[in-house]
Amino acid sequence: MVRTYDVRFRERAVGAYEKGDRSYAEVAQIFGIAQRTLERWVAQQRRTGSVAPKQRGGGRRSRIDLPLLEAVLALKPDMTCGELADAYNARVARADRVKWWTVWRALRRAGYVLKKNGRDQPNRTGQTFNARAGRSRGGSGASTPTVWFVSMKRARI
Repeated sequence: MVRTYDVRFRERAVGAYEKGDRSYAEVAQIFGIAQRTLERWVAQQRRTGSVAPKQRGGGRRSRIDLPLLEAVLALKPDMTCGELADAYNARVARADRVKWWTVWRALRRAGYVLKKNGRDQPNRTGQTFNARAGRSRGGSGASTPTVWFVSMKRARI
């Protein structure tokens, strides 16, 4: 994540511009910042009276009902995230359905340890290189991705 500039640094830069003897470009070059950044700070100072950084957003909240997810997981603890998502989606309304990666993130947040499964075992010839994709792939060549996980249990913290 990008770190914000210190408020005192912002105030010095805006103050240097507000003196009126230099342009945005000159002040920005002196302080080692982008001209547009200085323009935003000056506009914010004039609009709000402060150059303090705005509060960061909090992202989206997960739609997963964790107690229901854990109840589904208790039925068969070695399900993959895809199988778990399918079982979860069968028990919720259509608008509340989720993808497997949402299930994976919810389980991680809840403290579960996720392990890769054995579906994508290396083949006898060893690791291969996919020239089109530009990456190595160890496995039987099956279309099953290696991002499925099983053996889910709570981590001891």
